[in-house]
Amino acid sequence: MARGSSRATLIFALCAALALMAAGWAGYGSNGSLRGVKRRVTDMVVLLRVEAFANEIEFAARESGLDPCLLAAMVYCESSGRPDAVSKADALGLMQLLPDAAGDAARRLGLEEPSREELLEDAGLNLRLGAAHFAWTLANEGGDLERGLVAYNAGRARLRRWIREAGSYSAWRSGRQRAGNSPVLNYARRILDYTVTFCDRGSLACEPSSANPLAPPNPANQTTPDD
Repeated sequence: MARGSSRATLIFALCAALALMAAGWAGYGSNGSLRGVKRRVTDMVVLLRVEAFANEIEFAARESGLDPCLLAAMVYCESSGRPDAVSKADALGLMQLLPDAAGDAARRLGLEEPSREELLEDAGLNLRLGAAHFAWTLANEGGDLERGLVAYNAGRARLRRWIREAGSYSAWRSGRQRAGNSPVLNYARRILDYTVTFCDRGSLACEPSSANPLAPPNPANQTTPDD
């Protein structure tokens, strides 16, 4: 179960939103930007929505050896904490899992392949499968957190193609930075920023509980960062 009822969380989020709006209006005055207030209100509501799944996030993180605050940040950026979120690419739930990836993760955890309905209705299962999928992806990207997040977002096959075309991950990354705005690098950076935010808020333990159990047993089996 999530901490507290969803109704209590919604009421708390609404009160927080109203308080922020009042503070924003008082601070900015009639000439202030309400867009800034709206962003802060939205951010607070999404943070609280994600934290409503704190128990499930911590369980899934422990199971796959991940930082709970990192997992919470992924939920924030992937689905805004909405268990029923569905993307245009048919990615499902809190961790925006594609059905094939969810099935692979279920097999790694010794679970039955989930149905579409389960991925959308069982938040705890979606988090467990998403955490397992990311832990596996991270291990196969040499443990490089940014690279693992890029692979989770873009897909490992696409990242492999980008690396082949550029010659190495570092060369691809440098090229994206020189070109300016890179949605996939911005995605990774945003998750890392929100990991710090969740740690600072203190609602979740912000360190991995154990070594990644899904990592290859021999370091020689891992992909080096510039492959």
